[in-house]
Amino acid sequence: AIFWCILIPSFETSKTFEDIRCKCVCPPYRNITGQIYKNNVSQKDCNCLHVVDPMPVPGHDVEAYCLLCECKYEERSTTTIKIIIIIYLSVIGALLLYMVFLMVVDPFIRKPDAYTQPLHNEEE
Repeated sequence: AIFWCILIPSFETSKTFEDIRCKCVCPPYRNITGQIYKNNVSQKDCNCLHVVDPMPVPGHDVEAYCLLCECKYEERSTTTIKIIIIIYLSVIGALLLYMVFLMVVDPFIRKPDAYTQPLHNEEE
């Protein structure tokens, strides 16, 4: 039940804003420190002009600054991540239940030691 409650909302929306992003890494430029900019834009708009906001340089330096920036379009599947986490937690839960089961059943399965019984008989 929990499995379906988590997965059904994921299938309804094709791509949420966390699934896609454009990441621009801009190195230091003159007196400006290096920066990493992230924005949720389409793949065709994944460039410095659309992602870097606010622009840290004045208008005449924008082109030179943008040439130094490296922009990459990134896409991930949160549905796959959710499924892997559910499988992982299910395995951990099953192992914990198995451990509890063994702790409960162990006293019934364990045979009395062969050495302790004769010792009690000798003392009496």
